[in-house]
Amino acid sequence: MTHTAIVLAAGRSSRMGTLKGLLQWKGTTLFEHQLQNLRESVFSDIVVVLGYKAEAFIPIAKKYPIKIIINEQFYEGKCSSIISGVKTAVKSAETILITSVDQPLQSLTINMLAESLVKRGSLIAVPSHQGKRGHPILFSAQLRNDLLSIKEERMGLRDVIQEHEKFLLEVPVENDQIHLNLNNQDDYINALKK
Repeated sequence: MTHTAIVLAAGRSSRMGTLKGLLQWKGTTLFEHQLQNLRESVFSDIVVVLGYKAEAFIPIAKKYPIKIIINEQFYEGKCSSIISGVKTAVKSAETILITSVDQPLQSLTINMLAESLVKRGSLIAVPSHQGKRGHPILFSAQLRNDLLSIKEERMGLRDVIQEHEKFLLEVPVENDQIHLNLNNQDDYINALKK
């Protein structure tokens, strides 16, 4: 069984003021933290989507057995990067995980998502902590065409989630990191304090 993970690292990080993926996180960079946790998980098909200043990430990415995609249209928004990643996912993938470079992963959490989604036959799985949903989001590959047709003006992935809400599985986890969104310097400094 093949599980695909797509890491989105193509954006400008304009609110952060510096490339988010290169911020220090747990003894490495956020970008490398994501790759390390994916390598320790059941996700064997790993796709990284780069765009803005891709050259800063390529040397790190090349240390891992992953696929590197450059999205030249990154300025159009996140949907273009997600679509690039989904197109690159192996056709045999049963699940597709979509995560951003600024949402720190834990291999234990994503393994639980994969196991729960497959076991329950759901279309979407999201982690929840104390009743509040977080990220990353895992999709069944049955939704590949839905993922390929997302649009910014239709709220991207949110549109797919709303459409299939009754087939969405919330997976309770002990990890409150699922709520982290490192959008700006304050978010980052507060997350480091924790």
